[in-house]
Amino acid sequence: MKLPWIVALFFIVLSAKTQTFIASGHVDIGIAYGNQTFDLHVHREEPVSQEFSPTEAVFAVGPAAAGVSPGGAFTGFLGTLGTPVWILPTAENAQLPFLGFGTEELVAGDWSGNISLSLKAVSGPGTFSVWGVGGFGTPNLKMSTVNGITEIDRLVLVPGSHGHFNVGFSAPGDYFVTLEASGTHLIDGFRTSDSATYRFQVIPEPSTSALALTGAGVAALAFRRRWPKDRRF
Repeated sequence: MKLPWIVALFFIVLSAKTQTFIASGHVDIGIAYGNQTFDLHVHREEPVSQEFSPTEAVFAVGPAAAGVSPGGAFTGFLGTLGTPVWILPTAENAQLPFLGFGTEELVAGDWSGNISLSLKAVSGPGTFSVWGVGGFGTPNLKMSTVNGITEIDRLVLVPGSHGHFNVGFSAPGDYFVTLEASGTHLIDGFRTSDSATYRFQVIPEPSTSALALTGAGVAALAFRRRWPKDRRF
């Protein structure tokens, strides 16, 4: 499912004056829960800890993300060998957002099973994909718009954990990615969040980057569980 272009335009106009562009540092798409309701947000850990609603932040995917498809097993979602791609990798790069997916704010003992973060819609100039890479270099595709969006386009996250996956785009421009969280709470039962739309701005070159930041605008899987925030090293 794609968002109508008018929705994307409304999103930009409505929030242009209040959005924070995040071009580097550790930042998470965070999932919290309270009052029988999921809360999807953006948690920025560097340079200081900050939280934003999805409409208040933009992930700026700078020129350092530019690369090419390695082909082979990646062809199905990144294109043939040499196809241009822009990737937020699982290895930290000081010139890019180090994007994670965090459920640290959830108490593991409150949940029966895992949390699903499902892809519901994407609007943008190209395809959007999320994947990990196994020990033998085989991609483990989690989400992709290449063949449309179905119920299998989702991340499975352990409550109280934190993970990193490769996030890729096939063309520069603005992408609006809509996600939903769901899971079974031991007291409240099965719960599904409201949809949350996140904006990614893929910047092809430094000159465009400068304009974007002043205007309205394939690494290996490194999934790792972390201690709750008050116990981090």
